[in-house]
Amino acid sequence: MERRQLSGLALIVGALLSLAGAGRAAAAVPRFDTAEIVLHSTAPYDGAQGSPNPFTDVALTAQVTSPGGAVYTVQGFFDGDGAGGQVGDVFKVRVFADEIGTWTWTTTSDDPGLDGKAGSFECAGTLAGAFGEGPIAAHATYPRSFRHRAGGAVYLLAKYLDTAAPSPLQFSQTLFSEARSESDRAALLARHAAMKLNKINVYLANVGDYGTGVPTTPWLGPATASDKQRFDLSRWRTYERWVGTMRDAGFATQLWFFADNSDFGDLPAADRDRLVRYGMARLSGYANTLFTLMTEWQEGWTQAEVHAAMDHLQQHNPWGRLASVHGLPGDFSFPAAPWADYLVVQVGVGGVDHVDVHQSTLRNRALAAKPLQEEEFWLGQESLAGRQMAWAAFTGGAAGSGTGAFLRQLAELVATVPFERMAPADPLVLAGSAYALAEPGEAYVFYLPDGGAIEADLRGVSGSFDADWFDPRTGAFQAVPAVEGGAVRSFTAPAAGDWTLRLLREPDPPPPPPPPPDGSFHTLAPCRLLDTREPGQGPALASDVVRLVTLAGRCGVPAGAAALSLNVTVTAPGGPGHLTLAPGGVGLPATSTLNFGAGATRANNAILSLAPDGSGTLAALAHLAGGGTVHLILDVNGYFD
Repeated sequence: MERRQLSGLALIVGALLSLAGAGRAAAAVPRFDTAEIVLHSTAPYDGAQGSPNPFTDVALTAQVTSPGGAVYTVQGFFDGDGAGGQVGDVFKVRVFADEIGTWTWTTTSDDPGLDGKAGSFECAGTLAGAFGEGPIAAHATYPRSFRHRAGGAVYLLAKYLDTAAPSPLQFSQTLFSEARSESDRAALLARHAAMKLNKINVYLANVGDYGTGVPTTPWLGPATASDKQRFDLSRWRTYERWVGTMRDAGFATQLWFFADNSDFGDLPAADRDRLVRYGMARLSGYANTLFTLMTEWQEGWTQAEVHAAMDHLQQHNPWGRLASVHGLPGDFSFPAAPWADYLVVQVGVGGVDHVDVHQSTLRNRALAAKPLQEEEFWLGQESLAGRQMAWAAFTGGAAGSGTGAFLRQLAELVATVPFERMAPADPLVLAGSAYALAEPGEAYVFYLPDGGAIEADLRGVSGSFDADWFDPRTGAFQAVPAVEGGAVRSFTAPAAGDWTLRLLREPDPPPPPPPPPDGSFHTLAPCRLLDTREPGQGPALASDVVRLVTLAGRCGVPAGAAALSLNVTVTAPGGPGHLTLAPGGVGLPATSTLNFGAGATRANNAILSLAPDGSGTLAALAHLAGGGTVHLILDVNGYFD
């Protein structure tokens, strides 16, 4: 499986394709990008004060048909002059283009200029970056984890409470506030990228949370006296621009419609529903979005109102974006609700410790087979207590966290283990103090919040396990001798303080190489034929996708070579798996060339025949449990003619 951790920050918004009126787009939309259908009403509307009100009095929907025949009903929205102005004739429909091929659409509206329009656009290629593997979804095989819909598992890490940051970067939920500058927003994203985070929480409406000086007002007018029937289009352009920026930088954007401390529970249901509809129409077409209805629903909302509002949200969620709600400290209130795609838990940000976080995670994880986010348990100080809580959530089986400390180091460890297949396993700790997460017989993580020594129960499992101590302060690994299964094993942390122990089962030895082919052998000076880490030679091999590579004509290998003597290396695998190499065009054998574990670099010598048609090609297929990628390196030292 591929681990999604950020390697840099790209602050470039992906351009949306405008499909004006009817007809075919001039350029194709990449898969998982957002297509924008632009329509014009018969006459301009005044979105500031005119009547009819285009936000309440004009209906627009599109029936959108994918290349595979799926039909979506998508709500359109008024966008003023199309450039942030309140007056204009521009209406838009946003389409999440997740299939290659020709998409078609037709519209229905009570405005004659918008009604009965039709068109199509092409989807080809794939969106660049992390979301080129699709939106965040619940893992189909391991439903308590997240994954990219067309890719590998992902552990969502955010730090929306970050008092270790300088003001005004401490609270990501204020990112869209009209009190924040563009440089504030860029600085916050850069900080979060440096911590290897991959999720950012942002409010769409806020009056009083984090004080009254950082409102986020999607409606026209000031925060305390806004017109709930009209949206401020210049602010919405800011919202969508930064959602796109976060997508291109690899961040999932968790959009929270209503803040606490803002009396939104007292709003008429019609006003709340209008914001939900407009927000979903305008932003859910982006691949990186997921949604939370409100913070602390108990502040002014009844359970019946939550159910009704979330049902309304899901009715206007054509692209299946994940959605949930957030409550006061305590267990998740709606685990069985069909509208709750994931669970959001607040343990509390005062008077709690890592034991509370771990126990909360264990309890809530057991409530439903859905991903659990331990969203709120720490204000973000970079301290031992915050670090212990973040690790307590991870080893408790959470699918992600919203705060904590030393998160870059946690992200680095998470990227080396098959976390989606692992489950809480504290009973494996027979002596000492530690939390355990395990895929028995394959992978183990023991977190020792106070260091010291533990005894781990490895009875009932066989094989040898690579062992490392991981320093959660620095992110450094310290290898220790491999251990054998079949017994209780003792481990002692290398120094004082908290430590993490990682055990990964050593892969089975590869099968012996096949006998050399007939023909003369010619020695070559060792030379690198392929390295998928290098520009122009990548990308990494994707799990279960055959890659055909041409090797003849390089490093002195002649066009007529029948077979090569190679050193085969794999590195940076997202999980355990195996690599199969075979002559191009003849099918792949059942036996593998090389087996590997998660995060390991493995090498093997092999003599491999090239394609019998003289093309000099070799087929490569990697399989990783759970999906993901692995890099392949081929070094040649001779050939057979």
